[in-house]
Order: sequence, then structure tokens, then C-alpha cells
Amino acid sequence: MYVPRVVLFPVWLVSEYVLRQPVGALTRAAERNNWVDAVIQFFTFGPRQNIELYPSALFDFGLKPSVGFNLGWKYFLTDPNTLRVHFGTWGPDWIAVKASDEYALTPHQVIAAQASFVRRKDLPFYGIGPRSPSDPRYRYQAMTSEFALGYQNNFWRLSALTVRAGMRTLSFGNGGCCGEPHLSDAVANGTVPSPPGYHQGYIAEFQSLSVAIDTRRADPYIGTGLRLEAHGEGVVAPPHNDVARRAWVGYGGLAGVTIDLWKRRVLGLSVEADFTDPLKGTIPFTDQVSLGGERPMRGYLMGRLIDRSAAVATAQYVWPVWVYLNGVVQADVGNVFGPHLDGFSADLFRLSTAVGIRSNGSPDSGLELLVAGATDPFEQGFHYSSLRIIIGSHHGI
Repeated sequence: MYVPRVVLFPVWLVSEYVLRQPVGALTRAAERNNWVDAVIQFFTFGPRQNIELYPSALFDFGLKPSVGFNLGWKYFLTDPNTLRVHFGTWGPDWIAVKASDEYALTPHQVIAAQASFVRRKDLPFYGIGPRSPSDPRYRYQAMTSEFALGYQNNFWRLSALTVRAGMRTLSFGNGGCCGEPHLSDAVANGTVPSPPGYHQGYIAEFQSLSVAIDTRRADPYIGTGLRLEAHGEGVVAPPHNDVARRAWVGYGGLAGVTIDLWKRRVLGLSVEADFTDPLKGTIPFTDQVSLGGERPMRGYLMGRLIDRSAAVATAQYVWPVWVYLNGVVQADVGNVFGPHLDGFSADLFRLSTAVGIRSNGSPDSGLELLVAGATDPFEQGFHYSSLRIIIGSHHGI
């Protein structure tokens, strides 16, 4: 037993002295002084206490931080309607605005108008393919916007059918940040091959469909159950700025099971795969399958792994820390690969591990503290090459 004890000692050290004991002391103080009710009352307004305005901050070390707010407005204009807005920024070079107006047709059916605008120049690029190195890391600037109409039918327990259609734009700049080499300069001097679609923005239309069959109940909590999910999206980009017409599809699926071991201590196991295929022209690298960030393999920054397909297996353990907080330990094994998992090999797998706490309420204003790391491909030796720390709130909606 000494080998696993030594291997898991750093995880236990972080869980015990960085998470459990400090969070336990903080939650006991919050309960004694009734902090939760005081905070809710402070940030809730309106004649029906139907407007919530919370500050938002996100520190994802390795990227620029963001501060802003999350707004939720129930009964906006009419009772079945809810408006949600997120705004985050770190100056003119880092702006994120997201808004969603949802109208409830029935208790289980919703139509929504959604819009977003994101501009940032701290985006990282490591290369494309399962063997992309951790160093050097390049930065690039991009601006995206999207408007979509959607319909969601929560037809049984946590099962849902979601349909969306709209317009999406992408453009690139020449900026960078953080004292690291700019991707534009590296491409210009021939250090790095130009990624597919780089500096070839688009104005595109898209349609997406996702179906999830989930046997778990939403109330009183998510416990034992089975989840099967499939999703697909088609994108058509007409000729734009001397770039010929392009079209591609993205699709994938997930199968998972969760088991409530004891009093909301839930173990989850899942496997998922994602693919992108060109129909005409090339697929921009920003629209190919990626891992890291909010995607699986959270030990990496966003966009760390990019290619035409990906396969990941995940094990996650969730346990209650407080009435509003859960502890989470997660491990992912997988990588990106060529078209249709071309080059798939266990030797190319990478390991990502994470431990943290997160709120168990609405994901639009959720709080998260995460310490995570990830390895190079197993064929290059079992050693960690990435450390990621997140403190703050989700960029919701």
C-alpha cells in the first residue's frame, strides 16, 4: 500500500489542508452568522424579489483574469419570461458579453433568444495533434459573436431535446499578450505552420441538435442513473474576404453512469468521443475538436489539445461539503486524434487530474476552486507538464 499512498499523497495534502479544513472553518462561520441569507438579500431586488445581480470574477492562471457581473431577471416583461446576462472584462482586449432571454411555453418546454460577443488576445496555441508540445506556447487574438434561436424540451427527468439555429462570426487580430511569442509573428517567420483557417474569418450560419436520455431525477439531487447523449452541428460559411465557401459538421456522443454510494457521495464514470468533418474547404482550427478549459481534460488550459477528433474516459467523485458546496475529484484519460480517431493508440493517451470545490446551484452564477494538472502522452513518460488553478465564478449561460 505504500506505493499508492506516496502517489496520492499530494492529492490528499491539497484536499485536506487547501480545501477541506479551510472550507469547513469558513462554512461553520457562515452558518453561525447566517451569511447566505444576508448575501442573497443584498443582491436581490425588485417588487417580487425577482432580480438578482451578483458580481463575477474568474482567475484562470495562465490566462487573463476577468471581472464583471451576472444578472438574472425572472418575470421580465411577462411571467413566463426570464432574462439572464453575463458581462466580464479585463480591459478593451478582454471582453465577454452573453445574454439569454427564455420564454417558458410549458413547465418543460422553453424557447430562447441567445447572443454572445467575446474578444480576447490571450488565447493560447500549442499546436495541432496528439503530440503537440507544452512549450513553446503562442498567443493569438480572436473575436467571436453569435446570435441564435433555440428550443429545449425537458421531456423526462434530466432528459432533454435541444435545437438551435443562428449566425456566428469569427475574426482574428495580430495581437498577443503575457510576454509570450505571438502566433502571427511565428507564422510570418516560418517558425510555426499556419493553423487551418488562421486569419481567415467567416460569417456563418449554423444548426445544432442534441438529445440526452438521462434516468436521474433533478430533485432533490442528481444521484444514481444512466446518461446517453448525442449531438451534432452543421456550419456553412459563404465566401468571405477572398476565402472560398466552407462547410463542415461536428458531432459526437457520451455514455455515462453515476452511482450514489452513500448520502450524496456520487461516483461517475463516462466515455465520450467528438468528431469534425469538412464538407467543403478546410475547418478552422478554432472549430475543430478541442480539449482543456471547460471541456474534458481540465488540467489543461482552453484549446491546449486540438485536432479533428477526440476520445476521453472520465471518472469523477462528488461529495457534499456544505449545503451549497460540493467537493470534486476528477480524472480524465484521453487525447485528440486525426479524422475519425485516425492514429488512435493508448500510448498517446494523456492523464488529467483535478480536485476542487464548486457550488451546486445554478451554473450561471456558480463558484469554483480547482487545482488540476495533466501529463504529456504516456509514450513520452508519465510526468506532469501542466498545472492549472481556477478561482472564481463560471462564465455562465
